[in-house]
Amino acid sequence: MVNGERWCALGAALLVCLACTTTSWQPQPERIPRPPEPVPGLEPAPLDLSQVRVQPEGRTVEQNWILDLYTLFHARDYRAFRILYPGSQGDEATAHLLIPPGPGPHPVVVVFPILAGSHVVSEGLAKALVKRRFAVARMERHDLELDQAPGAEVPARHFRSAILDARRLLDWLLNHPQLDPERVAAAGVSLGGMLALTLMQVDPRVHAGFFLMVGGGLPEILYDSSERPVRIFRERLQTQHTLETREAFLEYLRPFVEIVDPLTYAARTDPRTVLIASGRLDRVVRPRHTRALWQALGEPRWIHLPLGHYQFFPFFWWAIARGADHLERVFAEASG
Repeated sequence: MVNGERWCALGAALLVCLACTTTSWQPQPERIPRPPEPVPGLEPAPLDLSQVRVQPEGRTVEQNWILDLYTLFHARDYRAFRILYPGSQGDEATAHLLIPPGPGPHPVVVVFPILAGSHVVSEGLAKALVKRRFAVARMERHDLELDQAPGAEVPARHFRSAILDARRLLDWLLNHPQLDPERVAAAGVSLGGMLALTLMQVDPRVHAGFFLMVGGGLPEILYDSSERPVRIFRERLQTQHTLETREAFLEYLRPFVEIVDPLTYAARTDPRTVLIASGRLDRVVRPRHTRALWQALGEPRWIHLPLGHYQFFPFFWWAIARGADHLERVFAEASG
């Protein structure tokens, strides 16, 4: 039985190696380091650290059997906290912090959630990273209301507030005695990955990141996506504003989302600090949008997965492990 399990594991590993391909980063001397200039509209008011509330919480927040199994079969030696702090919209923002064992200071990763549904994906990502001895601050999401939004203003405002809230959270995280302000990263899946990349581009305190199932050009992604809430949102805008062509839709939407689009800030990104992954059969974030982002970023390392957006799970933990490898490599090179 043991031999059979070993052969199964070997076969699964071989399948991963054969099915996935990687485009490695090649040095490009013409790339200019990102400028430190602030981005108007994405500069949050300073956070009053005395208004931050920290509460111990259980190691698993979302009620999901996958997370329960993962927690059962992996070390549970980390600590978990709920972070409540003043949000950028005048509300109370929420994040969840996992801290690995040991005195630190630990590298820290800010993780963004996916577009809709539960936070299972971002919590799974956080659990996998804390196992690799990263502290992880996982953001909670505002309801984007895509399938009910009367216009582009509501989701655009929530996209922007996600970046602002993450920057405010960093004010607190980088004053934590167990977290290392010189080893800060961002990560996420799908929309969460795109917002995480934008955070890295606009906040010089974030030094590296990995971004899964992502692309660039938010207006184009939202027009081409097959995801149901996005389709409903798109069709409502087209009807309400008589947007009869693709070009008309893109022209209408771009002013709302350009400020949070990772394509906007691509030129200020060091490609050596970035890892992206995407699905060759993705119909939510089409491969051409990932390629556009990859080229604009300076052609960083890019993992190509043999699947669509909703079939990502078989490669989920493997892709996060590659992301953790990438962060460790970037931080080691920076300190060496």
